[in-house]
Amino acid sequence: MAIVSELLSSIRDRIQADIERWTGKAAGTRGDIYYPIRQAMAGVAHGLYRKADHLEKQLLDDTCTDANLVKRANEVGIYRVAASRASGTVTIPGNNGAVLAAESLLTKGDLVYRVTADATVASGTLTAQIRAVETGSAGNQSAGVELSLTETVAGLDTVATVVELAGGSDIETITRLRERLAERKQNPPQGGNSSDYVAWAKAAHSDVTRAWCYSNENGPGTVVVRVTTDDLESPIPSTVIINTVAAHINTQRPAGMRGFSVGALTAAPLNITVTSLTPNTTAVRAAVEAELDDMIRRDATPGGTIKLSRIREAISLATGETDHTINLTADVTCASNELITLGTVSWPS
Repeated sequence: MAIVSELLSSIRDRIQADIERWTGKAAGTRGDIYYPIRQAMAGVAHGLYRKADHLEKQLLDDTCTDANLVKRANEVGIYRVAASRASGTVTIPGNNGAVLAAESLLTKGDLVYRVTADATVASGTLTAQIRAVETGSAGNQSAGVELSLTETVAGLDTVATVVELAGGSDIETITRLRERLAERKQNPPQGGNSSDYVAWAKAAHSDVTRAWCYSNENGPGTVVVRVTTDDLESPIPSTVIINTVAAHINTQRPAGMRGFSVGALTAAPLNITVTSLTPNTTAVRAAVEAELDDMIRRDATPGGTIKLSRIREAISLATGETDHTINLTADVTCASNELITLGTVSWPS
């Protein structure tokens, strides 16, 4: 039963009424003999109500404080995913044989990256493995972004171009931790069943939003896990995140398995031609794209199907839309190593 917490003013009125009824003396105005007692008792009662209300909230995972949630999760072996460093590769033009030593530094603004292993120029280009010095999502960079060497190196250009620099993440949010704890209680550990692999994948990296486990995909006794990163710019996980998930699951999964892997995903863009739209305005077009993107991110699964009815429903839910037609006439499917994403939406002239 929920605890009813009264307003301080209501408690004062109730205590005043009781005092005046039993003593016949006034207690509602400063200077009345029982006024200080009324004020003191109301303050104590209100504090007790608030404390009881707080304690009641601590009984449930979805209402307890952040600190208590972390403790409750730790008690069942679920720990808040720490922030991670971005890592990846860069290329630098140079003279064949020139060497970039490990621990060399590159920068972009206030961000600093460290070379993790010696690299040598071959065929005019050096490819170096780097990692951000600080943790956090700010360390991620898009392909083609340029970094600068902090010191000149003989035979090398001073500018490095990012090939891939991903996997940096902030500490797991309390909301995500709360969701993982709820999933754990709904799916208790079973020593390596499908739910366990999903839980291990989400515990590996805070950017993993969804995960699936496929038994025997590569033969009897094998397991393949696939994950998505829906809250990032692309739901297709980077190589860094795939490797991080694989490394974490390898520390958790049963020993002696025939084979385990985290399967890479390829985007399968869904291109849609809207043949008519009422009203055909910029605002409605933007709302349609937003609804389609949201629906696909919720419904798309590796090797899954997006129902035609769901596509039409998403367009109909767009703010301002009253009528439309599209070129699609059937459900949309993809291969087991693909994930349907929103491609190009073409509009009527």
